[in-house]
Amino acid sequence: MKTKTNRIPQIVFLAVIIVAVLVAVIVRLVQSKQTTTETPQETLAQPTETVVVTPTPTATLPQPSSQISVSIDLPDYDGYSFTDSQKALISNCAFVGDSICSGLYVYGVLPQDIVVAVGNVGIRSIDDYTFKVNGGEYNALDALKVIAPKYVIFSMGMNDINITSAETYCENYLNMLKRTHDILPQSKLYVASITPIDAASSFASNDKINRYNAAVKQAVEGAGYNYIDIATSLRDSTGGMNARFSGGDGIHINKSGYYSILNDVVKQVG
Repeated sequence: MKTKTNRIPQIVFLAVIIVAVLVAVIVRLVQSKQTTTETPQETLAQPTETVVVTPTPTATLPQPSSQISVSIDLPDYDGYSFTDSQKALISNCAFVGDSICSGLYVYGVLPQDIVVAVGNVGIRSIDDYTFKVNGGEYNALDALKVIAPKYVIFSMGMNDINITSAETYCENYLNMLKRTHDILPQSKLYVASITPIDAASSFASNDKINRYNAAVKQAVEGAGYNYIDIATSLRDSTGGMNARFSGGDGIHINKSGYYSILNDVVKQVG
């Protein structure tokens, strides 16, 4: 028969086993709770970089109303003198034409920014050429839009008279005047006479030049535009170019000739 004393170690051992089991169960439960309650770390979306695109500015022509500030000097020369008010009038003009017209800036009489002219231009072919104005290069009409002058003076024809009839010459001028008026309705438009040539020149005859001048005067004035006679002041007693104004080739004029032209401009424009 087992005694009570002999059963005590068995009871203690059993108790230890039970405690160990309970501890293991508790530990397992605690670990399980931690696993199930742990909040997963949120992954934040990275901010998207905003790229600001700056549009490339487009080239814009200056708007009308005195875009180009022109300084007119015009010191006294060969008996010609201009008042400040006359210089101001000239600074509000744009001169459009051929190599004869281009002499206004070639001789340093006027700044190039108001002289829309190059060699070989005729009214029949003016759209085939470009002109340098205010740092850019434009066709004639766009150049005039840049300048936006109060007065536009067309001065060409020497390169037309041996190629087109007087009738076609006038039609070409009227077409150009209309197109110019469409883009510059506030500008006053003028056509200058073809300048005379030396009587001995074989290029053409002064009689022919006079016929073209008479025809275009009638045409432009009849259409409501204006005509400037710059030829009479350049003629000698025979009707040819006065030697005082000759550029040396019997067709082109010299610096004195350009002062004569501007003298006629201030008398007839306005």
